[in-house]
Amino acid sequence: MLKHASWTNGNALVLEEPNNILVRHWGWGTEMQFTFTPGMTPRGTWCHIAIPTPVIINDVRMKVQNVFLLFKTGQHASIDNIHIYDGPKRIFARDAVPGGNISARRTGDHSQGVDAQNMFTLPTPHEVSLGLSISFTFRPVALNTTLLTVDPEGKLLITAAGADFF
Repeated sequence: MLKHASWTNGNALVLEEPNNILVRHWGWGTEMQFTFTPGMTPRGTWCHIAIPTPVIINDVRMKVQNVFLLFKTGQHASIDNIHIYDGPKRIFARDAVPGGNISARRTGDHSQGVDAQNMFTLPTPHEVSLGLSISFTFRPVALNTTLLTVDPEGKLLITAAGADFF
């Protein structure tokens, strides 16, 4: 039975290496867009967002199984890896392997509500120890680098992240 749902606005997002990425924090989330030298494809970066985590409620340690990342990509951008952490411990990983397994790749508009593309279900319930965060890669996909410095479709918007606790 659900005891607590916790969410944070996407404007809490931080980038690990913001090189060649234009970042805008809006009231409705964080928007990132690749910038580049013509003919040179940017490499992308890891992004991180913390989820407010109720570790103990009424003397009971909470468990989590469903975690959410609401997003919208342009046609030339994707989320290729999703890792979920409890403090320093990685408790979930879904990775896309370039040229191989891309089933982990996430694209499209999944920014308004929960759906199968933005919900990540841990294989078993996890008892929370410290605090949850989501890490993911923002990658270019068929970016048009013949334009001056920006491809308008090489962008990603993160609107929210959350988890259900029981």
